[in-house]
Amino acid sequence: PLLPEYVHLDMDDDGPVEYPFDQPPTSLQDIANFIQSEKCKRILVLAGAGMSVASGIPDFRSSNGLYATLDATTLTGTEEQIEAILRDPSYSLDQHLFMENPLPCLEVNREFILGVRERRWKATLAHRFVELLQTKTNGGRGKL
Repeated sequence: PLLPEYVHLDMDDDGPVEYPFDQPPTSLQDIANFIQSEKCKRILVLAGAGMSVASGIPDFRSSNGLYATLDATTLTGTEEQIEAILRDPSYSLDQHLFMENPLPCLEVNREFILGVRERRWKATLAHRFVELLQTKTNGGRGKL
């Protein structure tokens, strides 16, 4: 089966929720112990661009984020592509546009790419936590 036995997807099931641990965790130590145990098979981290804001990387949707500060008229694209980006700045990072013309995406990401090269960005506590989940679990093979 794709899902472990304790995962219930039946929305009409009013039965008790089954958890993969004997007792619900009540402390960070309990959570750490569970993560290190054999009962914890995989870990899923849901994160967004905001995870990197503290390191100086702008997010996408805030008032001073990438989309709000994007000047589409400076990008290299056809008139139709630029108009589409003006209507919806997220189109500058669209996969279909990239396959047709990668320049707008690369130009939008230029500062980020250069910042990586120059080591301008520093890992945040959240980045280090995800790194620890990968390097310090499952004998160094990770559970992510």
